[in-house]
Amino acid sequence: MSLANYIERDIESRIRNHRELPCAMTLQCLATHYNVSLTPVREATESLLQRGLLVKMGNRRLAVSSHLADVPLDSEDHLAPPPPIDWDQVITRHILLLSLRGEAIFMREEALAERLEIGRTLLRQVFSRLAGAGIIDHVPRRGWRVRPLNEADLAAYLDVRVTLEKRALELAIPRLVKADLETMLAGNLPLDGSSTPRLDNQLHQYFIEKSENRYIRDFFARHGGYYRALFDYAALGADVIAEMATQHRQILSDLIKGENERAISGLAEHIRSQQPAVKQVISHLESQALKMEKTQGFSPISSFREQPGNQRTEVAEAEADSVLETSSQRSPDYQQTYTE
Repeated sequence: MSLANYIERDIESRIRNHRELPCAMTLQCLATHYNVSLTPVREATESLLQRGLLVKMGNRRLAVSSHLADVPLDSEDHLAPPPPIDWDQVITRHILLLSLRGEAIFMREEALAERLEIGRTLLRQVFSRLAGAGIIDHVPRRGWRVRPLNEADLAAYLDVRVTLEKRALELAIPRLVKADLETMLAGNLPLDGSSTPRLDNQLHQYFIEKSENRYIRDFFARHGGYYRALFDYAALGADVIAEMATQHRQILSDLIKGENERAISGLAEHIRSQQPAVKQVISHLESQALKMEKTQGFSPISSFREQPGNQRTEVAEAEADSVLETSSQRSPDYQQTYTE
C-alpha cells in the first residue's frame, strides 16, 4: 500500500464511520499529521475530491461532503487501514543483521526485492537514503555494500568520534542554551528504584550542530548513521540505559554549572565507555537472528563466534546466499544487475 492510498483510506474510514478527522483539513496539516511530504497528501485528497467524499471550501480548506453527514455507520466495510510498512526500518534491520558476517557483502537488488515483495525502484530509493545516512555504502558500477561490523572498525570509529565530538563541544560552548541543557537533563533518568531509566541521546547531535563546523557535521552525517541505527534497533538492558543516562546527566550538569573542562573530559570518557555497550548490542542482534532462524526457518546472517587469534568461524545459510553475494562470489551478470 502506498502512502497516498493509506492516507486516502484512513480519511475515508474516519468519514464513513463518523470518527474525528485527523486534523484541520489543509494539505500542510495533513502532511504533518501523517509525517509525509505534500505529494502523497495531494494525491489522496484529489482522489477523495473526485469521489465526492470531500469538497473544497472558499478558504482553500477541505471539508466532508454535506450529503455524507447522515450516512449510516458502516464500520464493517470501512475499517481503518493498517499503517503502511516502513521499508526503511525493515531494510535497515536486514542490513544490520547482515553486517554481523564481518565481511563486505553486496546485496542483489533483484533477489531482495523479490523476497520482500516490493519493486526495485522502491528498493533503490531506500538504499539511496540509507547510503546517505552512512548505513550502507554505494560502490559505483558494483552496487550496494553492507558495512561489516567488527571490533577493529568500531574502535577506529570511536577513536575519531572522541576527537571530533570533544572539539564540537569546545566550539559549541559559547552557543549552548541553558534551557536546552535543562530539557535534555530532564530527559535522562537514572535507575533509582522507583522509576524506569530513560535515555535521551539528543545532546550528541546538539553539540555537533552548535559547533557550527560543517566538517564535523559532515563526518557524523556520513559515518554516524550506522551506529545510531544499531542502537535504535537493539533493545538495551535497563542497566546499560541507566549507566548511559547517568553519564549524560553528569555532562549536562557540568555544563549548566559552567564546569566546561570537566564536561569535555566526561564526554570523552562517555564515548569510550560505549564499546562494551556495542558488544552487548552485537550479542543481542545475534540472538535475534537465531530466533528468526528458528521461527521463520531463515536467518539473513551468518552467526560467528570469536576464536583464538581473533579468527571467526562463519556458517553461511544457503538461502541467505541467494539474496547476497560477496565480491569473491559475483555472478557473471552482477555488473549488469546494478547498472541497468
